[in-house]
Amino acid sequence: MTTEKKVVKKLTLDEKIEQKTEKLKQLKAQKQAIEAREKIKQKEQDRKDDTRRKILLGSYLLKKMKNETNKEKILADLDEYLTENRDRILFGLDEKIQS
Repeated sequence: MTTEKKVVKKLTLDEKIEQKTEKLKQLKAQKQAIEAREKIKQKEQDRKDDTRRKILLGSYLLKKMKNETNKEKILADLDEYLTENRDRILFGLDEKIQS
């Protein structure tokens, strides 16, 4: 039986500090990557929530427009609000001449 001894090199204090500094840099980079992913995920969720709000609001307004009085009021508001002719066409509004 041969006995193998592991040779363990003793690190100097400066070498230990260097190792710990490198590990700290790696951990900071991991933290930044995680935070960046979370920020992107939050932006995507905010965009999805905004889209859902718009869909629900549009659905609500379309339901309200079944009443002729409400329809006239909503279309009058849209007539003032909408500036793009392609949007105005969707609601049967006259095209605006762009200056």
